[in-house]
Formats: sequence, structure tokens, C-alpha cells
Amino acid sequence: REASGKWVRVNKTPILDMKYRVTGLFEGNTYEFRVFAENMVGLSKPSPSSDPIKASRPITPPGPPINPKLKDKTKESADLVWTKPLKDGGSPILGYIVECQKTGTTQWNRINKDELIRQCAFRVPGLVEGNEYKFRIKAVNIVGEGEPRELPETVLAKDILSPPEISLDVTCRDLITVRVGQTIRITGKVKGRPDPEITWSKDGKVLVQEKHVEILHDLPNVELQVKEAKRSDHGKYIIAAKNGCGQAQAFAVVNVLDRPGPCPVRNLKVTDISSDRCTVTWDPPEDDGGCEIQNYILEKCESKRMVWSTYSSSVLTNYAKVTRLIEGNEYIFRVRAENKMGTGPPTETHPIIAKTKYDRPGRPDPPEVTRVSKEEMTVVWNPPEYDGGKSITGYILEKKEKRSLRWVPVTKTPIPERRKKVTNLFPGHEYQFRVSAENEVGLGEPSLPSRPVIAKDPIEPPGPPTNLRVVDSTKTSLTLGWGKPVYDGGAPIIGYVVEMRPKVEGADPEAGWKRCNVAAQVIHTEFTATSLDEKQLYEFRVSAQNQVGLGRPAELKEAVSPKEILEPPEIELDASMRKLVTVRAGCPIRLFAIVRGRPAPKVTWRRMGIDNVIRKGQVDLVDTMAFCVIPDSTRDDSGKYSLTLVNAAGEKAVFVNVRVLDTPGPVSDFKVSDVTKMSCHLSWAPPENDGGSPVTHYILQKREADRKTWATVTAELKKTSFQIANLVPGNEYYFRVTAVNEYGAGVPSDIPKPVLATDPLSEPDPPRKLEVTEITKNSATLGWLPPLRDGGSKIDGYIVSYKEHDQPADRWTEYSVVKDLSIVVAGL
Repeated sequence: REASGKWVRVNKTPILDMKYRVTGLFEGNTYEFRVFAENMVGLSKPSPSSDPIKASRPITPPGPPINPKLKDKTKESADLVWTKPLKDGGSPILGYIVECQKTGTTQWNRINKDELIRQCAFRVPGLVEGNEYKFRIKAVNIVGEGEPRELPETVLAKDILSPPEISLDVTCRDLITVRVGQTIRITGKVKGRPDPEITWSKDGKVLVQEKHVEILHDLPNVELQVKEAKRSDHGKYIIAAKNGCGQAQAFAVVNVLDRPGPCPVRNLKVTDISSDRCTVTWDPPEDDGGCEIQNYILEKCESKRMVWSTYSSSVLTNYAKVTRLIEGNEYIFRVRAENKMGTGPPTETHPIIAKTKYDRPGRPDPPEVTRVSKEEMTVVWNPPEYDGGKSITGYILEKKEKRSLRWVPVTKTPIPERRKKVTNLFPGHEYQFRVSAENEVGLGEPSLPSRPVIAKDPIEPPGPPTNLRVVDSTKTSLTLGWGKPVYDGGAPIIGYVVEMRPKVEGADPEAGWKRCNVAAQVIHTEFTATSLDEKQLYEFRVSAQNQVGLGRPAELKEAVSPKEILEPPEIELDASMRKLVTVRAGCPIRLFAIVRGRPAPKVTWRRMGIDNVIRKGQVDLVDTMAFCVIPDSTRDDSGKYSLTLVNAAGEKAVFVNVRVLDTPGPVSDFKVSDVTKMSCHLSWAPPENDGGSPVTHYILQKREADRKTWATVTAELKKTSFQIANLVPGNEYYFRVTAVNEYGAGVPSDIPKPVLATDPLSEPDPPRKLEVTEITKNSATLGWLPPLRDGGSKIDGYIVSYKEHDQPADRWTEYSVVKDLSIVVAGL
């Protein structure tokens, strides 16, 4: 049992031995034990209790500390860190002892002589610059010192030099947004040995400590505070750190939210003035206050009253249509921009008078009825000759039964098209229709009524084809074209019949006609009559046919004779194609032109100096339009394109200049020169393709050959050359240059192979301190030290030569080439 606790049985089955190992005890608790004897009759009384005993483990010295290593060093001190031992020997560790051994000696000296080190870190003072040291660490508990653990490497007492590194806090890396009057805080950490000199700047101006600006430097922590921020404080803040090893910089972009302004909205104009409405347009203010403009507030004022009233406080676009004006009154309008911070200053228009310069549309021609059935009819009509000066916005179609006097609108809203299927008619009833045109001014006069039509299923042939004409001609053929009949008789058109006859003066109108398409029905609205005599005049007529039969024919207005038409090619470029065609990268390039010529010319699109662009683009010829579409354009698609037309009558060509606005291409002639173990010189030429925008600067990056990440050397380089410093001797480096224009960073250009940071190779200096260390009657042992300079390359070996004392100075005999610093010369 635990002291003064309840007795608990330990073994579940009887034991025969006079001893037993009790498990499951808790360290630090005090226990008592008692024993029962048992025979066939039963259990005896318990023995007297044992003396109380405390459960604890045996105490030994602790194990060695784990993973001791050098954290930092200077020429006078070394910072060591380690992890506590795995075994504390059964007693808490009281502290640690650090010992030091100077290289070349065997004696270990205790550093912390007065008291133990409580933490797992210690700064060793009093080192001598240039000397090498070994360190070891022991843990100590109540028993004594444990086994030591030695640092795996020796430590050379010298300062560590490192270029500056700047790391802005996560909250400062993207965009810092504050309201006007708040404090801008940019915080981060700056590292470097020795401590770098730090400067803050904005828009090229160095910031200094003042009432408005507070600069806090407690390395490695740095902070810039701009108090009571104004809108003018927004922009790019740059922190630069510089020491003897190099320099670094970082930046943070700050946005200060304020009301739009101080300049109001621009180009405020009033257009489309009529008797009761007008349109107010404007451009957004130059400064939106740092946050998106949510809406505009439009106010109006009658000049004679001079009382401002809000027309709309939630205009989302940069224009507004103002209605309910009183004709003849003079009005002034003003507009203010509003964002989430408030409203900006207003801008006023010049006074305008509400009066119209437009009219309602004229009366259309009577509509025509097509596709008649017993329950529905399709009504078509043409626009009026006079639209009132404004485009037609829709039509009102009305219907009535022939015997009725009341016109009823077919739809509740205006019809945008010029045709309408009228449904839910009564079979057998006779209907008439009329149509009115509508524009912004109002509804015009209705047309005259259409002819009466009975609602019944079609039982009549179609009407005549429309617009019969000659579309092409050769010496022996004529090509006719026409449009579908306005009225198909209530059934689909199944084909056309083309007839012709030689022209004879005074002939019967129905005599002498000969069917051209004898073999089959003409389905399309075009037909070519062949085997004609160019000296003969011919008359043509065309009839449409539906399931009922042939309809009335449409005749060509006058007789024609076949003749060859030759027209040299002509190209009509759209106004947008005549100057410079500019597109953003990724958008398609669409080149098009109207082409003419007889016979139809061959169309060829080319890019000057390069093969036909068909390999990437899509070239089409639709009727008289020639298209060239290049999808997903890149900077490589910039250039001069030609459109060439060729036919028997001649040749014509035009040129179109295309500029694709993209990031720049790769720089050219990227070279490395003047390589030393600490530096090299880089140079390059600007990219051949600047992406349609001048190169503003270059980004220069480097990386060590055994690493994958690129480090930026400079991100705002204006020149096409740069001297790289602070290379680590013996390391291999890759370098990369990227050109930047207003559209962003372009294609990076890398050097093809890594550059080894080493001085140019030369001959090594002679070995030092050549001595004969041992000599016998026929051999000699030599020893020497390496040369001071190896010539920029590792020493491959040493050439050992000898000569007898009285031999001439040029009679040396080569003995051997060795890599060690000693040799035994035998055979003397």
C-alpha cells in the first residue's frame, strides 16, 4: 500500500520463492509491503509491515549533450548551442561545462570556471583572432560531471561577413491599405554582418525622421511609421540596406483611402437633348481616392429657381439618361464621384434648354402577309422612309377582322424585328394588319391596312421570286441570281424553274420559252445558263414551286447577251486597317478587307519576310470579304502583313502593320567576361522584339549551380551591363536577364553554362622551405611547403629534379613527379 493508504494485493497467484519483483509503482511515492503464507487449510495472518520505502531510480552521472554546434562567431568569441542529454542519470541536470582546446595543444581548459551554464547555449569569450579552437561540452547533475561531447569541427576565430538581407513582414508584402488619418506601418527584419546602413525612400526621395515620419531601427527589427496619412502618401516605399559586403532592397506598396479628388469628374457634357430628356456623360476623376468608385451622384437645377435636387444618387456608369424635363426650361447638371470613403467635389455643366431636334418616324408601307394557316399568319413589313432623325427602336403591329372597326395591338411591347408570327386566329375569319414605327421621340403614324387575308391552310402556288438579276457573265454563259418569294403560298418552296428564249421583236409574251433546268429542280437561288451565243440577246424568267404547283414568274427587266467581264482586283481596307493595328498579347489578330475583281481573284495573305501565315492563322474568303485571323497572338506576330489579289485582269497588293503589345522577348548577345574569384562582368544587347513598348529596365538574377532558386541581384537596372560582386570563390553560378516594359517582365535569357568564380589561371609560385631532412650514402629525404599562390588552380603535383654539385647549372635530371610534400631520392 501507499503510506497510510489501502492494502492492495500484488500477485494474483501464489508464489513459492521468498522474493518477488513488484512493478507498476509511481516514482517518488512511498510504499509499505506485507506477506501472507498459504497452505491447504487457508491463509495465515499477515506479516508485520515493512519499513516505508520511496520508489526512485539509481542516480548516475548524465550522458553527453546532443548535437553541439557553432551558431555564430566573431574574431573574439564563438556562440555554441546544444541539446540536453538523452539520459540525466536519474537526477535533474544542474548545468553544463564548456571546455576549449587550442589547435596544436593537448590541454583542455574550462571556460566557465565560476558557475555552471544553465541554458543550452553559451558565448565563449576571449578568443584570439586567427587561431583555431576545439570545444567540448559536459552535463553536470548531483553526482558529478558526465561524458563530454566534442564539436565536430574546429572553429577559426574570425568575423563572419555577410551581405544584407531584407525580409518584410507578411502583412507588408502585397498591398498595405490604410484610411486617411491613420498610421502607415511598414515592418520587417534586416540581417547583415557588419550591421548595414539602412535608408527609406519614396518616389526617389529619401525619408528622414520628422513629425510626420518616424523611423525605428532596432536590428534586426526595422519599422517605418507615417502618421496621420494623407492621400499623397500612397505609393511605393523602398528600404535599402548597405554594408561592406553588398546591398539589398525591398519595397512595399501603400494605398491611402480617401474620397475621390481633389480633382472632380472630367469632360462633363450634355448630349442627345430633346424636349423632355437628355444624356449626361463624364469621365472618372483622375484620382479615385485609392478605392473603387462605387457610384456617382447626379443633381439637376432649373436656372430660374437655382434649387439643386438629386436626380440619382446611385449612378453606376459614367453616363445617365435624364428624363421628365419640361420643354423650354433651362437646366444645369452637376456630378460628384462617391467611393466607400465619401463623395468628391462636384463639376457643373453649362446651362442647356430642353428642346428637341428630332421627330417621330414616318408611316411605313402596308405590311404583307405570308405563311398563312387556319390559326396563324406571318406578317412582314419594311421600315419607313423617314425615321425622324433617330434610329427606329421597334414597331407596333395591330390587327382587326375585315368587318370590324377596332384595331387591336398584337403584342404588349414594341417588336424589334420587321416580322411577326400572329397566332390564336379564328379559322375562316378574314384579317387585316397595320404597323407603326417608334423611335426615342415617340410613335409614328400607322401604315395603311394590308390586303385582307383569310385564315386557312394554304392551297395556292407561291409568289414570284424577288430581285432577279445577272450576277456573272462569260462569253458562253450567264449566271442568274434571285431571292425567295415574299409569299410562299403557305407551303415550303421546293425548287425553281428557269426559262429562257432568244429575244424576238413583237413576239407573243408566252411563246418560245424553253426550260433551262430540264434534268432536275433548281434548289438554290442561283443558276448558270451555258452554251450561249455571245451575239444573241436572251430573255430569262424564274418561277418558284411549292407542293401546289408553279407560281407566277419573275422576268429579267431587259434582254442580255453573254460577254466576258474583266475587272482588275480592287481592295478596300477598313479605316482601322489603314494605320497601325494594335492588339494585346493573347487576343486574336483580325485582318479583313473587301475584295473585288472579275474573274474572282486569288487571295494571298503573307507576313513580310516570313512564309505564309496560314501555318498559324486561319484564312477565309466569305463573299467579298477576305479574312485572316491569328488566334492567341504573341509578340512574334508583330510585323508587316500583305494582302495580294491576282486575276487575269491584273494584280493588287496592300500592306497592314500589326503591333502586338506584349512583354519583351529575350535579350540577345548575353556574355560573361572578366571573371575573377569574387566578381565578373555581364553584358547583353536589348531584345530584338520589345513587345510593342520600350524596355524600361532589366531584372538581373543569379543562382548557384547546385541550387534551384534564383536570387535577384537588381530589379531596376537601366543599363545593358553590370558588374557582379561578392561571389564565393570556387562556386559555379548561372546568371539570367529579363527585359521589362509597361506590360511586365518578358522572356528570361540565361547563360548557356555555369561560370566558375576563380581568378584567371597562371603558373604557381615556387615551393617554400625546401630542406634535406635525412641523408644516407645513396639516398636523401626531401621536404617542402606549398607555394604561396597556386595560380588559380589546384596544385596537381611537384616535379623533383637533381644534379651533382659540380655539374653546370642547366644539367638537372628529372627524378619524379609527386603529390605529397616529401620524397626519398634513392640511387645516388
